[in-house]
Amino acid sequence: MSEARSDPAVSLPGKEARPARLLLLRHGAAEGSGEGRFFGRTDVDLLPGGEAQMREAAPRLAPWLKGGGGVRAFTSPLRRARRSALLLCEALGLDPPGDGGVVEGLAELDLGEWEGETYASLSAREPERLKAHYADFVRSRPPGGESLLDLARRVRRAAAELHRAARGRTALVVAHAGVNRVILCDALGIPLENFFRVEQDFAALNVIEYHRETPLVRLVNG
Repeated sequence: MSEARSDPAVSLPGKEARPARLLLLRHGAAEGSGEGRFFGRTDVDLLPGGEAQMREAAPRLAPWLKGGGGVRAFTSPLRRARRSALLLCEALGLDPPGDGGVVEGLAELDLGEWEGETYASLSAREPERLKAHYADFVRSRPPGGESLLDLARRVRRAAAELHRAARGRTALVVAHAGVNRVILCDALGIPLENFFRVEQDFAALNVIEYHRETPLVRLVNG
């Protein structure tokens, strides 16, 4: 991406000429997504429309791939993310994620017994538990699942690995709404209580540059 539009007078002091760049995407639309179902660790496939979304995302990424020191692709282990990463890499002429590019820590939030449910079905069956969960959604766990704090701990470990791998180059990462929101909240320095204020559409593109250890958010939900 050209720097012509940036203004050094109001930008991050001490910017590096070639920072580590993270191109962070959400997967395309997957099975059940049009039904409002909660799918975290449930391993569903991309819909045909979701495959099209990932192919159409390639031109949005292309400008960010210029001028870097090479690109390496990473993905969540879940099928909807792996397929999205493969389609995107094919469209961009990049090598798809290899064995070392499938990162377990990038899997979506585990919703336990609430997997496959809808807000309406849970409201009808256990309204008080659902209400209590959303009143403290950062710390509360669905039955048999993870809290946002649990998610954040493992995502932060995975993000540190990606940061090291991307040093002086570009990391293309396909993950999930929850995972991306954690990474963006941390990059922006905002608490997880703001988690749901960070929108992540299907095939959304986020761009974060790391100047030494300081993140610079260039794009959110693009």
